[in-house]
Amino acid sequence: MAKIDKRFQILLSEEEQILLKNEASRRGISGGELIRMALKNEIIQKSELLRRQAIVSLTELLD
Repeated sequence: MAKIDKRFQILLSEEEQILLKNEASRRGISGGELIRMALKNEIIQKSELLRRQAIVSLTELLD
């Protein structure tokens, strides 16, 4: 596991806090870990989507 050494502060609505707490509890992890996972997943998915779109565009150019 990566060393966690930076702090980041965000404000959540009461509804968001409840959703976060419930989902983290359901998964058996902390709210912070759930937020870290969500952040990584969002960045990775966007990056992969852009990569796939680029490959499709290049393929179309070569056809």
